[in-house]
Amino acid sequence: MKLLHLTAASLLLSSSMFANDTIDASIKNGTVSGDVTLYAEKTNKKGNNPDEGFTSGSIGLGYETADFNGFKASVGFRGNHDFSEVEDGDYGNEDTKALVHTANISYGNDLANITIGRQEIDLEWMGDFHEAAVVGVTAVPNTEITLGYTKRIATADADAQLEAFEKVNDDKGAYVLDVKYEGIEGLVLNPYYYKAEDVASWYGLKADYDTDAFGVTGHIAASSEDASSNDGQIMHLEARTSVSALGLNAGYITTDKDAGIGSMDTAGDNISPLEDGNQVYVADADTTYIGLSYEIAGLELGSIYGQTKYAQDKEKELNITADYSITDNLSTGLLFVDVNAQNSDDDYNKITATLAYSF
Repeated sequence: MKLLHLTAASLLLSSSMFANDTIDASIKNGTVSGDVTLYAEKTNKKGNNPDEGFTSGSIGLGYETADFNGFKASVGFRGNHDFSEVEDGDYGNEDTKALVHTANISYGNDLANITIGRQEIDLEWMGDFHEAAVVGVTAVPNTEITLGYTKRIATADADAQLEAFEKVNDDKGAYVLDVKYEGIEGLVLNPYYYKAEDVASWYGLKADYDTDAFGVTGHIAASSEDASSNDGQIMHLEARTSVSALGLNAGYITTDKDAGIGSMDTAGDNISPLEDGNQVYVADADTTYIGLSYEIAGLELGSIYGQTKYAQDKEKELNITADYSITDNLSTGLLFVDVNAQNSDDDYNKITATLAYSF
């Protein structure tokens, strides 16, 4: 019996040591990523409105452990600082200069995965960083099911002031069920449902079909508002094609005549293709746009022109972009935005420049 006890203790000790070795290995073999970014922005306003602008720097750093029996841990932060402003307050109040935007534990296997904690989410009406619990189910063939609950949301971009985590829907948060079906070649069907208690529920269906020569998108979504009888609605149609390095896309977006999109952008949005798109989601808005892209020798050029008619008013916007990879890690980008508003005193143009080193 004593020998049995010694053997059991030995096995327990060796398994514990093996587990510790494995955990140590997963930490040592983790991956580190990050970036150092310089950003400048200048907005020239018409009428008597003062010009705006700022220059800032940003450092981002992230770490993820290697897999340990399906478990992983991730952490990431971003620190931003402005170097100059055209007018005081152009950059913001700088209440948050550093933000831990990622801090989570995840587990995954062949059937499902779950992530709990601060994480980046990219869904139709849920974007940026969230304090959330998200479950992804992959057990159904050709289907990905996402179930999630978010409590707080934050923004941690390299080209703007950091926005610290704030409550989503007070203490009640918001829920999401998102399904993507890819059982037909080239076709992605994406029905979804969101619920923010005492605010609204919103739901929609998006379909993407792409071949080597062309692609189309059809998307319709609506909200059922709890605090108002004016439910929101939006429809988006887009067609796209490419010839060699030249890409072309054109689309149309329309919203409800009385409520626009309602509260659907409570936790983020992904439909508007315009950089600013000030009127795209307002009531009774019809937006048409056309875009061009071209790539040559590492230089990516793009432009998009959009016109939004809302109520009896109109706003036009032009975006022009140029992005170039100097090396595998060093890149630069330019963006020009020109907005022609209904009131000419509200017209403005903006230019931004980015230099980023990523690893």
